Amino acid sequence: MAQAPPRLRGPAPSLSLLRDTLVGSAPAAAALASIAAFGGVDPIGIAGGLVTGGLVAHLIARQWVAQASILARWMIGLGGGEEGHRPAVVLGSALEWIVWPALDLARRARRAERQAALHARRLGTVLEALPDAVLLVDGRGTIVEANPTARRTFGLERVGVPFARATRDPGVVAALKAAIDTGTGSTVVFSPVDDQLKSFAARIQPLESSEGGRGAIIVLREQGEQLLIEKMRSDFVANASHEIKTPLAAIIGIIETVRGPARDDPLARDMFLATMAEEANRMKRLVDDLLSLSQIELTARRPPSTRVGLAEVLEGTLARMRPVAENARVRLVLDAAASLPDIVADADQLHQLLNNLVDNAIKYGGCDKEVRIEVRLLDKAPPTAGPVAGRPAVEIAVVDRGEGIAPEHLPRLTERFYRVDKGRSRKVGGTGLGLAIVKHIVRRHQGHLSIESAVGRGSRFSVLLPLAESGRHTTITSSS
Repeated sequence: MAQAPPRLRGPAPSLSLLRDTLVGSAPAAAALASIAAFGGVDPIGIAGGLVTGGLVAHLIARQWVAQASILARWMIGLGGGEEGHRPAVVLGSALEWIVWPALDLARRARRAERQAALHARRLGTVLEALPDAVLLVDGRGTIVEANPTARRTFGLERVGVPFARATRDPGVVAALKAAIDTGTGSTVVFSPVDDQLKSFAARIQPLESSEGGRGAIIVLREQGEQLLIEKMRSDFVANASHEIKTPLAAIIGIIETVRGPARDDPLARDMFLATMAEEANRMKRLVDDLLSLSQIELTARRPPSTRVGLAEVLEGTLARMRPVAENARVRLVLDAAASLPDIVADADQLHQLLNNLVDNAIKYGGCDKEVRIEVRLLDKAPPTAGPVAGRPAVEIAVVDRGEGIAPEHLPRLTERFYRVDKGRSRKVGGTGLGLAIVKHIVRRHQGHLSIESAVGRGSRFSVLLPLAESGRHTTITSSS
């Protein structure tokens, strides 16, 4: 008796599913027939196994497709900056190996985005803080970015306008075109068409644009301050040359006279020699003041660090200037406390400061009058006292009862070579540098200089200097 063919193990599928599967799959039926013919295997059992495997594969495929769809949407969200919740995948499947690299790439991308945003904010802050005008221009010559200084300078209400319209200078436009076309940077000096009093130095540098082409960055620096410095330097050289040339011309003329017509005239020679000595002394005072001013400027960034007895400095000034005052029939009066504290100062410069102020008061205070040196200790300097405001300070004021100074001259008194009355200043031996020296000395000592004057009532020049934190007091031995 022949044995029945073995059956494949597994759950039997439903008849309808088996029928649909067999009917819808002719190749599968042919395969089953072949197996039955040659292998003696039960075709019904094999078909049931194939259908069951197909069902399992179909279910797994559907699960994978669903998870892959969820994973794809999550990865698209990562690309758009939305992290969301990481989808759960079948552990050990190929999809799990996609999740972790994607998550790592997303974290790196977010970190790079944060760094890029931070750099952009920093760059924006720097551009906004720059005092220079900065413009970014694309390859068509259109302004795409402008910092606040550039907007104010050129009246830009918005970007997107041609650079040529903002500047309207052919030279700058040509330099910009060369930078874009050839990649060559340059610097151009120009004045806007609508304001010829202004001058700008424009540095134009080629720059790769975001579209891949070439644009340019333009940095414009207004040269008003630089021109003012150059003018001040030019004026200083001209004034110094004039001040030296005038006495030098007088000396040369006297020498020629003494060598010629006055060769044998002893009286004329004596008179001319006295004039030569006076003019030579005038030049010496000028050269000394110029050297002093230069030395003070060299030490301007090095504040003094030595304790100086204020009483000693005042007594030294009185001793030096009293003969000068007596010759001018002026009485010097010191109004100060008997004991004065130390101050941190350069003793030589402090002597020079007081000598210059007292000398000016003697020269312009008038004969048969007095010049007072008033000293007061302040617990707190007034708010208008500049760097010494609110700090313990000493006020040294030199007061005269002369003709006074008109208000329009007061702001310029500390300028170099500025004189209210040039003729009178030269007559009394002034160089025009005394108050400029005083101003620089006060500035180096972190003090404050104030000038008060009224026509017909005299002048008051007061200097406020910071007191040392602690230290000895010295006593004044004489008050007049």
